[in-house]
Amino acid sequence: MPTVNASNAAEGLILTILATAVMLLFALRRLQRSRPAMLIGAAMLTAFTLRLLAIVAVNATGIGASLRGGDEFTYINLASAIASSPLGTGDLPHGPYQLMTDMFAMEMKVGFMNATAIRVVQVGVAMLGSLFMAAAAYDLAGPRASRWTAWLIAIEPSSVFFNSGILKEPMMELAAGIVAFGGVWFWKRLDIRGIIICALGCLIAIETRAYAGWFMTAGVVMLVLHASLRSMRYSSRAAPFIYAFVLAAFIAGPTAYAATGGSNLKILQNSQAANATGAGEASSSGGANGANLALPAVNYSSRTAILTSLPTKVRELLLEPYPWQLHDANQMFGAFGTLFFYAILVLFMRYAWLSRGQVFGRAGPLLYPLLFETIAYSLTVGNAGTGFRYRSHLVTLGIAATMILRQHVLDARAVAATPDEREPVGLSDVRMKPVRV
Repeated sequence: MPTVNASNAAEGLILTILATAVMLLFALRRLQRSRPAMLIGAAMLTAFTLRLLAIVAVNATGIGASLRGGDEFTYINLASAIASSPLGTGDLPHGPYQLMTDMFAMEMKVGFMNATAIRVVQVGVAMLGSLFMAAAAYDLAGPRASRWTAWLIAIEPSSVFFNSGILKEPMMELAAGIVAFGGVWFWKRLDIRGIIICALGCLIAIETRAYAGWFMTAGVVMLVLHASLRSMRYSSRAAPFIYAFVLAAFIAGPTAYAATGGSNLKILQNSQAANATGAGEASSSGGANGANLALPAVNYSSRTAILTSLPTKVRELLLEPYPWQLHDANQMFGAFGTLFFYAILVLFMRYAWLSRGQVFGRAGPLLYPLLFETIAYSLTVGNAGTGFRYRSHLVTLGIAATMILRQHVLDARAVAATPDEREPVGLSDVRMKPVRV
């Protein structure tokens, strides 16, 4: 990474913090114009402060490299190489590299941003995604669900840590938030602008982590179909979307089927095996993938084998590493996030059970991206440490969905517990009123 002198670095860091804070405040105020009861400013300030303190704490302890893993060095080196080329040539503003690497290069191009300043921008990107999720919760379940979503995401341990990573996770957090926000827009109004917003989120995800982005796109397609079907009885606008879905499935189906076989299956098998044996991506606990975190390799030689292995891989992604599998201090650091995720998972199952028959009707715009992203990461995870990093932005979607379901359950209980104070009206109670001619 290009060196920045101490004076410029300090000024650049202060400027970056102020600019990021102003950007988040502007986004919050814009969303509050049509959501005056979405009072989550304190939660957003707490979240921003905690993440800045986490950056300072990790930098001060000198264990950042082992905690954050080796991928950061890869992205920083790639961004440095891109930043050294003139603007408008080579890989700027966007070329064959992933979107977040090009963004890092643009930040380096400014000249006064060091790694810490880039981390602050990453915090802003991730928090913008969580802000959109809170807005989605507001639109589906009201201000209380929005406040709970904002506060829980603010203190969620893995988000506090990974939101500042020079990694893909903040950009994927933003993509998920945009998709959830646009999904609610379409879900409630069948407004095509919701699809456009979702398309922006999917594009960001595809340009950041391609396979996850395409799964997110599939989730949006299913969301559009569900929203259209549920609106058929009272909206004539639903039919065109259903016809469009059928046409798209007819055109894209054979292509998608061909893409899930042959050489692509071999690539998936090699990637999964590399991560499982420790030769692939570094774990979230730092360094090479520890043997205690490696997951058993599975057979991805056919589509049938993938479907057979999927339930096991979903369990591994959601539950491992178990707290008793953590062998060193770096891995134990991640136990806080794992235990928090377990608590959210238990709450989700509780309120999903209490909402049985209405789960997707109440929280579909959050559940579809959550479900498809879970499948995407389950297919590729080969190491529990890497899975912990993937899970860091699944949990934010899970928090929003859980708080939406919870609020609907509480509202239903309140209605059931409120006695009907209206007295029955009999014929003797009806008073004839004079009719004006």
